[in-house]
Amino acid sequence: MGAKMAMPHKQVIAVIGDGGYQMTMQELGTIMQYQDSVKILVLNNNFLGMVSSGSKLFHGKRYSFTEMQNPDFGKNC
Repeated sequence: MGAKMAMPHKQVIAVIGDGGYQMTMQELGTIMQYQDSVKILVLNNNFLGMVSSGSKLFHGKRYSFTEMQNPDFGKNC
């Protein structure tokens, strides 16, 4: 959203993981409110990637609440 606001004449493509996408849902409302054209590519691996990486690197692979069950992101496309 910030990239589109800074460069409204450019096509913006957001590449985001499924966990990050679900954590920033409020930006979809802002995109709709301003009627901006932003393409969103969701990489669906059913994990909170940064939380999982932190668990692996700093907490001895003790994963906690990193696996997710996602909706069908493409269902209404």
